[in-house]
This record gives sequence, structure tokens and C-alpha cells, in this order.
Amino acid sequence: MSRRRRSFPWFAGAVGFLLAGPLLVLPIRAVADEWRAPALWPQVIGGRGVQRVLDDPILPQAVLNSALVGLLAIALGFVVAWPAARTLRGSSAAFVLAPLLIPPLVVGEGLQVWFLRLGLADSLLGVALAHLVYVVPYMVIILTPGFTTELARQEEAARGLGGSKWDVLRLITLPGMASPIALALAMAFTVSWSQYGTSLGVGGGLPMLPLVLVPFVRSDPQIAAVLDLIFLLPPLVALTIAVRTDQRL
Repeated sequence: MSRRRRSFPWFAGAVGFLLAGPLLVLPIRAVADEWRAPALWPQVIGGRGVQRVLDDPILPQAVLNSALVGLLAIALGFVVAWPAARTLRGSSAAFVLAPLLIPPLVVGEGLQVWFLRLGLADSLLGVALAHLVYVVPYMVIILTPGFTTELARQEEAARGLGGSKWDVLRLITLPGMASPIALALAMAFTVSWSQYGTSLGVGGGLPMLPLVLVPFVRSDPQIAAVLDLIFLLPPLVALTIAVRTDQRL
């Protein structure tokens, strides 16, 4: 085995630590009632942050709103992304990805003007529609590679044997696309769940988890850490479901 191959696990471990390291401190910060620098461990361990979060009357509604918007976003996004991923190629597909270059705050402020006139501002549907600007491109990125030449041949063969459009979709297309669909739905929910700029611009009057979380980042890091842990849970669950779906196929 070459030296390069022997060193790969170390490199992978270093990258994994860089990705997970910042998250590992969150459980400690969440129970650190007092943690003054440069100490490596909190001086006082307690549940002040957890209790404050549990006593917050806005948090349950914020979590519910974020979850409902995420589910709406993946449902609406899938309707748009599925045909786009199936038909767009080359420069046309790249055009779909262009919204990812626009800062969310800019999108949120721009959409606010139109959504106010359409009566969609400060509504769950309006926020979900705003999130589509970012949800759809990610879904297209993930779904497009699943529409392979082999899948097209299987669909054509099924139609040649007399299968209806519904039969082809149910028996060939959806089973063949199960893994990309699961990953696309997980990514779409995560993108919607974590949107701050568009949620603030279009749904500033609605309690949303990112809007509740951000002000505490500077004012009270302990409460922010507790909210961060809540914030991380649904994306991790969605990703786990997507990975297990892929492993079963």
C-alpha cells in the first residue's frame, strides 16, 4: 500500500473533525451556566438555558411553523423540480441554479414587495413559496443524475409492453428514482428549515425557528446552543432516512 493510501484515513478523520468539531461543543455550551475564557471546561454546569427555552411561549409555534413551511416547500418544490430535472440539460440546467448565487436577504426583501401586494406576506404559504427559490435548484441538482439512459430504456420497454403512464411511473420510474427522491426531499426540507433571509423578508411577522435563534447568538450563547441542538435535529433525521433508503436499494 502506498504512503498516499495509508495517509487517507488520517486526512478523512481531519476533515470529519473540522466538520463535526464545531457541533461537538454545542451540548457543552447548552449546559454551561458559566464558562469564562480561557477555561477549557465550564465553571458552572446547569440547566438555565434549557429551562429558558422550555419556558419560551413562542418556541413551540416557531418550530411548528418551520416544520409546516418545510413540508409545504418540499411538496411544492417537487412538483416543479421533477419535470425540470427530467427535461433540462446543459446550459438550461445551469440557469436553474442561478438563484443560488443571490443572497437570501436580497431575495426576501425583493419578494416582500410582491407578496405584500398579493396578500401572501406573513403567511406560511408565502414563506414556503419564497423558499422555493433555493429549494428547487437543490432538488434539481439531486434529481437530474437519476434520470439515466438505463432508466429511460426501462420506461420505453414498459410502454412497449402496453404499460400505461401510471404503470410506468409506479413500477419503473419511482422505484428507479427512490434514492435520489429521498435525498432530494431531505435536502429540500433542510434548506427550507434553515432559511433566515427569505423567512425574515416574507414572513417577518411569523415566529420561525431561525428568526427566534439568531438574536440569541450574541445576547445569550447558552440559549442559542440549546436552540441550535433543536435546529439540528430535523435535518439529521431527514438525512438518516435518506441514507437508509439508499442502503436498502
